[in-house]
Amino acid sequence: MISKRNGMLLAPVLCFSLLTVACGDDSSGPTAPTAVTLTGNWAGSFMGNLVSGAGQMMLTQEGTNVTGEWSAPMPAALVAFGAPAEIDLAGPVSGSVDGTTATLTLGFLEAFADYLGTTECGLAVDVTSFSETSLDGSYTTNEMCQPPIEDQGTLAFMRQ
Repeated sequence: MISKRNGMLLAPVLCFSLLTVACGDDSSGPTAPTAVTLTGNWAGSFMGNLVSGAGQMMLTQEGTNVTGEWSAPMPAALVAFGAPAEIDLAGPVSGSVDGTTATLTLGFLEAFADYLGTTECGLAVDVTSFSETSLDGSYTTNEMCQPPIEDQGTLAFMRQ
């Protein structure tokens, strides 16, 4: 039989034991958020004077570095300079990520150098935000592009 004095000593131990069981390891609780990356296939549109219309990007992010490929319809301005209308404007992607923003360079394939004036011409893209589902930003042709190959605009893409 438990005396009143022993019962008073047992009460805190019993309460602590119940709290331990009630607040034990619950693996179904909140977890740390998963980092969003640019890795994946993206489709959307370019909205500028030169590069305009549907576009695609296939990106890979390793750490803060981004690489990949991109393409968009051949601009009418380049067709006027003799570029073939039936192929897409395309090239490599390189850049870096900082949180949910990024700085990318969309280069052009060497085959387009005759129409762009140099293989160094590219689109400088400022990705203002990206998430699991969307990517938004603005772009300008870089300083290596010569008139009339100058453009600026926006882009909006969705992860495929």
